[in-house]
Amino acid sequence: MPKPSLMRTTLVVCLLALVLVPSAGAYRLEGGRWPTTTIRYYNEVPAYTWAVDSAAFAWNSSGAHVRFLKSSRKDADVLIGIRWFKVAGEARIHRLAGRIVAAEVGIQSGNDRYVMALVTTHEFGHVLGLDHEDGACATMNTRLAVDHPEHCAAPPPGTWVCRLLRADDVRGAVSLYGGTVRPIRGPEFCPR
Repeated sequence: MPKPSLMRTTLVVCLLALVLVPSAGAYRLEGGRWPTTTIRYYNEVPAYTWAVDSAAFAWNSSGAHVRFLKSSRKDADVLIGIRWFKVAGEARIHRLAGRIVAAEVGIQSGNDRYVMALVTTHEFGHVLGLDHEDGACATMNTRLAVDHPEHCAAPPPGTWVCRLLRADDVRGAVSLYGGTVRPIRGPEFCPR
């Protein structure tokens, strides 16, 4: 039978190891979350419909308990358009008492629909409360390297990044809204 002092020391070491081990998720949070899990959006640019709907579907099927729902402009929490933009996209988040209450997403015109879907998915991540993450391959990487997140593999010629979210992105959303990270299904790249 081991000595009680050895057992206590072993128990303390194991507990410290559990507490001090960094989390598996490299995601970063911007601060704040929506007071609800249903976020209504309105897309004011019909040419962006496929990209915006693809981004909403990616988040809605991610396993996080959050849902982007199309709505009228009057009822929208998030407005998507081209009035607000930087190099690829921008999300302007409005907070009240630490809660996200509204947002505008601007996407630069001129990208093909596949890149626009990736950009919109990234900006929806900001809308949820996620920050940029450059320690892992994630849709929330700060920069887009032409047609893929900077720290992710580039799609082979003739394909696009059809896996719009990575496990790291979903872990961040789950940390804010609950749920579980679903196993990644389907190919990473799809034919154009």
